[in-house]
Amino acid sequence: MPVGIIAAALPVPLAIGIGLVYQVVVPGAEYGVVGKNVSYGLASLLTITGVYFLFSPAARAVAFRFDRPSKDELAWALLGFPIGIALYLGSTAATQAAGLTMSGYVYSLSDPVVVGAVVFGAVLVSPFVEEVLFRGVVLGALLGRGVHPVVAGGMTILTFGLIHVALLGVAGIITMCAWAIVPTVVRLRFDNLSGAWLVHQLNNIWGYIIVVAFGLG
Repeated sequence: MPVGIIAAALPVPLAIGIGLVYQVVVPGAEYGVVGKNVSYGLASLLTITGVYFLFSPAARAVAFRFDRPSKDELAWALLGFPIGIALYLGSTAATQAAGLTMSGYVYSLSDPVVVGAVVFGAVLVSPFVEEVLFRGVVLGALLGRGVHPVVAGGMTILTFGLIHVALLGVAGIITMCAWAIVPTVVRLRFDNLSGAWLVHQLNNIWGYIIVVAFGLG
């Protein structure tokens, strides 16, 4: 299990390391939204590549369990998308009422380079890799050890929330934990990552593209 947690947490420090190397190689270069998205995307891809080649075939099958979803799983995922948004908005309002401000970065979609970086890191890579690492590696390892699904799901949700502290702050832990309930439930219900990935994919398209494009945030 510690190996699973290390793998799930690895993209964040690895991305920071990539950013530091870039700033040393290119001194004075701006390292904003583009750099953060590209470095996190690259770090995430490096991490799951390592997971794929270092895990045993049995562990790999659990971590990358993307089977063809049933109609019920697709329905759960499509219904889970707005439920996840509602949980996120509700928890955001609650943290703001408690005096906690969620950090992050601000950007517009007027620059095609920014759009490309956001699509790469946040829209394409992040949903797939994070589902593999959290609902695949971490949750799969816990279930394989006989941990009760509710406890395993709760631990996975908390771990998922904690890795967002570097970008979103303490408030981000709470909001990400609230949102993560949905893909975790879908993963547990169908023993498959496809539905959970779809929820995550739709959420990131909404949060990183549509909300920004139409100024809904």
